[in-house]
Amino acid sequence: MELLEREQFLAALRGSPPGRVALVAGEAGIGKTSLVRGFCEDAGQPVLQGACDALRTPSPLAPLHDMGRQAGGDLARVMAADSPRHAMFTAFLDQLTAQETVAVVEDAHWADEATLDLLVFAGRRISSTRSLLIVTYRDDEVGAGHPLLAVLGALATDRTVRRIHLPPLSAGAVATLAGPGGPDAAELHARTGGNPFFVSELLSDPGLRVPGTVRDAVLARAARLGVAARDALNSVAIVPGQAVLPLDGADPEAVDACVSAGMLIRDGSRIRFRHELARLAIEDSIPPGRRVALHQRALAGLAERGSDPARLAYHAEEAGDGAAVLIHAPAAARRATAVGAHRQAADHYDQALRFAGRLPAADRAELLESYSEACAAVGRDAAAVAAAGQALDCWREQGDAEREAALLARRAHYLWSSGENAAAQASMRAALTLAHGLPPGPGLAAAYTWSAYLQMLARDIPGAISAGTQAIELAGQAGEQGLLARALNAVGTARWFDDPDLAEQTLTRSIEVARQAGQDAAAAWAMVNLGSGAGEVRRYTPAEHWLREAIAWCSDRDLDAGGRYATAWLARCLFERGEWEQAAATLAQDDPAGNTMTRIVSLTVLGRLRARRGDPGAAEALEEAWALATRTGDLQRLWPAAAGRAELAWLTGSGPVVSVRGIYDLAVRLGHAWAIGELGQWLDPPPEQVHPAAAAPYRVKPAGAARAWDALGCPYEAAMALAGDPGQLREALSRLERLGARPAADQVARRMRDLRIRAPRRSTLAHPHGLTARETDVLGLLRDGLRNAEIASRLYISEKTVDHHVSAILGKLGVHSRQEAARHGDAAGPR
Repeated sequence: MELLEREQFLAALRGSPPGRVALVAGEAGIGKTSLVRGFCEDAGQPVLQGACDALRTPSPLAPLHDMGRQAGGDLARVMAADSPRHAMFTAFLDQLTAQETVAVVEDAHWADEATLDLLVFAGRRISSTRSLLIVTYRDDEVGAGHPLLAVLGALATDRTVRRIHLPPLSAGAVATLAGPGGPDAAELHARTGGNPFFVSELLSDPGLRVPGTVRDAVLARAARLGVAARDALNSVAIVPGQAVLPLDGADPEAVDACVSAGMLIRDGSRIRFRHELARLAIEDSIPPGRRVALHQRALAGLAERGSDPARLAYHAEEAGDGAAVLIHAPAAARRATAVGAHRQAADHYDQALRFAGRLPAADRAELLESYSEACAAVGRDAAAVAAAGQALDCWREQGDAEREAALLARRAHYLWSSGENAAAQASMRAALTLAHGLPPGPGLAAAYTWSAYLQMLARDIPGAISAGTQAIELAGQAGEQGLLARALNAVGTARWFDDPDLAEQTLTRSIEVARQAGQDAAAAWAMVNLGSGAGEVRRYTPAEHWLREAIAWCSDRDLDAGGRYATAWLARCLFERGEWEQAAATLAQDDPAGNTMTRIVSLTVLGRLRARRGDPGAAEALEEAWALATRTGDLQRLWPAAAGRAELAWLTGSGPVVSVRGIYDLAVRLGHAWAIGELGQWLDPPPEQVHPAAAAPYRVKPAGAARAWDALGCPYEAAMALAGDPGQLREALSRLERLGARPAADQVARRMRDLRIRAPRRSTLAHPHGLTARETDVLGLLRDGLRNAEIASRLYISEKTVDHHVSAILGKLGVHSRQEAARHGDAAGPR
């Protein structure tokens, strides 16, 4: 097939300087592989090619294994040895550094999590090499929530990245392909939409009159093959990606006949379909009984050759061989965990459980526990809770009180992560009751560990330290290093509120223990709590350091739950430090489908940020956060949401005063200095004196409070403290305007008028129609003709938030359309 209308894209690849990434995107069949193949044929340098397969659960790092086999040397040795993932990544980068190379990763939309991490790792470092990394993917399959989006986002602003999007062929190009005397070009273009694959398939068989579907064309070509060749074609069709030669049970001459007919392409010792859509068409046409037999044959041959357990598990499931699935799926899960592909691990355990109905109760319980742990690591909380509940039934059936007590305790944390705090406490009480009847061992250690963890989360600091100290001793005696890391985490996090220096020391030890034990998730949560705990007591330097460390650690290991929570907390720290644009950008990166605790933090920060900037949607975000927080009953969730609601009511003056009395009383009972101080500001009626247990900045006079807040790095709180002193109102107003805090600035200006204090000209935020700073930004982009999605991308906010801003702008300007607003903006003066 001639590469029509692809000259500019070939030129873009050929013009890419060394040390670059080229992202080649387009729909299935648009010609990505053909474009890259045409470039590589003339590249004049070594080419390494790897492909991602359309397995139900992808094989970790499959493209890197492909390239390792081609490259030989150190990369092949490291890959063959199943080395640690960082060693594999480093070896790949060393290969690109040692020799100017073109490395191609095809079909990244099917990539496993470990391969996605490889792309980020290599993409961020490619500039140090003289090689070109080409990544192809189907952009029409990369919708909201697709894992590849995170990779594209991570590389979005990197100047080493070149994006190439392949469009459909024009009607003229289709006419050229059809040629004189061929099928009607206009009809052909209308039927195919200009997709080169559809066009090529429809044109490849001159005996057909433009078949109705591509499947008809593919099956028509396959129908001309002999019986042996069609059987060989079917054998390849059941293997996503590419099959390994020799094919089990297939005549080599029959395979050659498929290649000669243009249905298959030989690539060294591997063979594949020319197009994935053609493979799917053939696979769907195979009768069910014959398909099972082919999978059985593939399973036997691959097992004899010691193939990847993920591929073996795939064929075993398709063959209906439950016994083989129960061997290979857990092995694939363990391998996925080892390289940080925790989503794939969870999927493989789930795959095994579909065939585990007849396993002995103890074996089924082990699988269920592994599955629940994997689900918890990637934020699938409901699945973790359900699997743990089924495992508990198995342990009860076995009469194993030790395992039952340990899992009851672990399940309590799963329930807490889901926001089901009452159920979590009930599970914890049951665990402790059962464990107290056991001798020291894993059951008792687990009960005390997770009891300490839940008390820490509830901010019962004395209780957490007491239970955690016992847990540390019990876990050490039992040799349970994973539990020891978690117990140290519970105690270390609790120490933030009575001895912060000891908190860092204890949590750092938790990380070390977890790493030595190979407990990625435990290490992640120790890092997260180093960051979030420091942030809660307003130690922002260590907080942001550890939160960024946690995000990187979790990203590298597919630990979604910890990474999302750390991201939400980083946004909170940035918000409290007055870095509001960065906070908004960080929130935009967070997944709105995170677990309950992450959503509470994100929504609270979002609502308070909108409230302080005067942006729309503050009440909605804060009310959703409050509804979720009340389900938990935990102070650390309730306090920020309650304070945010009260602050919004004061800033807007549009509703009744929001009562914080109940949450304040809880803070006093628990002795949380920062919660007491902030909530105490919103008590109605206000107390005559600040509670003596409140944090220091809340207990001093305005000037001293402002200095204290400045020292902590909290500019909004410092400005609000100055606003309490009539002599400092001008300074307070100036600071609030610099922050973009229009509602509070309006309150201060109003007080200055009441006190007959002349206010300085408010030019920084002033807009003739009362638009906020953010609304002014949006209006400027409307004038540039940008759509909502483009505005959201430019300002690092969600498209829904842009909708809110546009509605507010139309209302304030008194116009009815975006076009009118843009014209109104032109008349309002320069931007």
